[in-house]
Amino acid sequence: MRKNKGKRGAAPVITALILLAACAVGILFGGRIMTGIKKKAYPIKYADEIFAAADRYGLDRALVLAVVSTESGFRPEAVSGDGARGLMQLLPVTAEWIAFRRGETVSEDELFEVEKNLDYGCWFLRFLLDRYSGSVRNALAAYNAGHNRLDSWLETGADENGEITDIPYAETRNYVAKVTRLCRTYGELYEDEIGK
Repeated sequence: MRKNKGKRGAAPVITALILLAACAVGILFGGRIMTGIKKKAYPIKYADEIFAAADRYGLDRALVLAVVSTESGFRPEAVSGDGARGLMQLLPVTAEWIAFRRGETVSEDELFEVEKNLDYGCWFLRFLLDRYSGSVRNALAAYNAGHNRLDSWLETGADENGEITDIPYAETRNYVAKVTRLCRTYGELYEDEIGK
């Protein structure tokens, strides 16, 4: 009778060890599976071109990915209701202003070219970051609403660091929040690819 009790006592221990091992394997591979699923929800297209443009202007790669995702959903043929074009949704007038500052010319059709659009968009994002002392929040608000408009908002609603406290336009407020969230998401999901 004692032998049977001993065998029954060992069975729960073995079962518990098997369950623990299964849980450990599940945690190890489950995290990878979840990351794979999340990457399908947050894909990257044109990674080489995006990373090259971001690096050229000293920009956070995750930030540029977030802007491209928000602006065009990685569609180089995208056109907004206002006429903004390409991956980073540049208005022709903005692209002309950038081209003038760079001593170049640019056509509206060139804004659909992946590398040209990314180069101009990243140049503009760098310009805005420099203009606003590295404030990503200010740069994103200006990217969406225009830097002249942001300047007027800053006159009445900036914190001690010169960062916009209240964005009056819901569209711009939502844009800044979305890009900020996506920047964090891309940074976490693609940490190895981005090189952080």
